[in-house]
Amino acid sequence: MIEDISVQTPRWLGRSNAQQPFVITICATGECNDALALLDAELGDLQIREHRPLATNACDVTVDCVPEAAWSLLQSLRAKLVDADVYMQPQESRGKRLLICDMDMTIVAAETLDEVAAMLGLGERIAAITTRAMHGEIDFNAALRERIAMLAGRPEQVFHDIVESLQLNPGAEQLLAAAAAGGVHTILVSGGFAQVAEPVARRLGFDEVHCNHLEIDAGKLTGKVKSPIINADLKCSLLQRRAQALGLTLSECCAIGDGANDLPMLRAAGLGIAYHGKPVLRAATSCHIDATDLESAIYFMGLDRVSVT
Repeated sequence: MIEDISVQTPRWLGRSNAQQPFVITICATGECNDALALLDAELGDLQIREHRPLATNACDVTVDCVPEAAWSLLQSLRAKLVDADVYMQPQESRGKRLLICDMDMTIVAAETLDEVAAMLGLGERIAAITTRAMHGEIDFNAALRERIAMLAGRPEQVFHDIVESLQLNPGAEQLLAAAAAGGVHTILVSGGFAQVAEPVARRLGFDEVHCNHLEIDAGKLTGKVKSPIINADLKCSLLQRRAQALGLTLSECCAIGDGANDLPMLRAAGLGIAYHGKPVLRAATSCHIDATDLESAIYFMGLDRVSVT
């Protein structure tokens, strides 16, 4: 269970007190004009060094300031901006070389186990447990085992059946295409199951996929999950181990998730993005996507958008 929900300051805040270039990235639901006008009003004595349009709804604005001023400005902008997401980070450490993403409600627009349960007439019972687990109210491992036990004797095929109907979250394809074009190593990590996670990873071109595995007997679920369970600690450990194996520092990594079981992973990464996050996650992270979609992560990571056919 996640209990510590204290607001996390950015990793860059305590590294240096020196004045340096900071990039303010604004991603709006429409054009950026209103957000830019608000930014101008909030800058005070800070001078704009560069203004770079990224898309019709996104732009970068670079200013010189000390980290404490940058953090204060970011908090003020986030509190006042409507229909836009904003983040601010040092220009020199903005680029990322590893991207690790949660799947359910992050890459795909569903809790996949809940979708399976609904097909089997167990939707409300299982969804209620999922909601509590994603909000950090109950232990993730226990919640997963309890839900899978309810499916004992049901056909494995039901997990395969939901794959075709799953909808990707807006911007997911663009994010993975931009990461591939930018040479970023990509990992899909999920507390969901291989029958769903592996096809999703193939569809989007993730370099790796790590997920849970159901125990199957003669095509039917036994009601058990194989160990180890992909929980909050294992997600974080995976990020750390894969970064080390690839010769990367954690500051070169970006993690994206929506639930309490993503919190340690997001806190460990140089850039941790709460994507339409549960309250416990939003309260404990400094970078949020609330108004827009996953395409904003492209710009927060300093990548360029590429066309998706």
